[in-house]
Amino acid sequence: MKSDTSFGYFPVNHTAIATGFYLTGAGVERIAPRASYPLPDHPEMYQFSWKTGRVLPEYQLVFLSAGHGEFESLETGAVHVQAGAALIILPDVWHRYRPKSHTGWTVYWLSFNGQVPHFWQQAGLLTSASAVYSQATNTLPVRTLEQIVQRAVKSPQDPGSASLSSLALIAGMLAATPNGRPIDGFRHYSARPANSAGPVLQRAMEIIWNHSHRDLSVKVIAGQLGVSTRTLERSFRKAVGRTVLEELTSCRVARAQLMLRNTRLPIKRIAYAAGFSNPTHLAVVFQRTLGQTPGQIRRGNGSSVTRSGY
Repeated sequence: MKSDTSFGYFPVNHTAIATGFYLTGAGVERIAPRASYPLPDHPEMYQFSWKTGRVLPEYQLVFLSAGHGEFESLETGAVHVQAGAALIILPDVWHRYRPKSHTGWTVYWLSFNGQVPHFWQQAGLLTSASAVYSQATNTLPVRTLEQIVQRAVKSPQDPGSASLSSLALIAGMLAATPNGRPIDGFRHYSARPANSAGPVLQRAMEIIWNHSHRDLSVKVIAGQLGVSTRTLERSFRKAVGRTVLEELTSCRVARAQLMLRNTRLPIKRIAYAAGFSNPTHLAVVFQRTLGQTPGQIRRGNGSSVTRSGY
């Protein structure tokens, strides 16, 4: 078995927030026995090491479908987990997890946020002390999780259906497991579905929305797709109504807004984590596209996270 991972990160806008529940990311990782962990390539706000752990600005469901591992937070202490177990990690809670070296593991994860999970937390359905759900297999079918991950990877610009599927899964798990109590309670960004414009455009969207934190350019994206920059730009503008660079910038602005609103990371780190070359570049783009500085967005004076107006 070879270690691998597949993931996608969704944008967040007015419509997504208004639904009360929205995904910000989804993925699967398969770690071979005695392999190094964690795998690289995630945006900075999601990357972590066992030594330092991490704190997320949102909720995360982690489902272990194979293998064994260990989870630790300040509230739970160190806990052994095995296939069939799920974790729900709350915002602003320090935690860390990793597979057992001799078994490796396969885990699916969903990052989510919104008024609905906040209501669950306020009602006591979600607590940081009860993060481990030891028997979640029946309510978290791998096939459905695979489908959600595939939507995140293939259509990161369209989170609607994946968010609805995830809401049903998580609500069902809370209703059916001892940790929870029974519960009695998007905008499409492109002018047309990405796959209707062909695989080149769809793959370009995947690269932009899943890897915008890297040093991407139109030339780099075209090279990965095996097409000329002219062909890519022409196809992209015809199908989406804007340039590749505008889409890439819009993605980076959305991610930076999300981090400014939901983390305590310094603006300098947010600039690099979102894919900007430096904090000055971030400030210039924010002023041009939003009419606000990063500091104003963080203080709550800016508009909600959006991708319109670029």
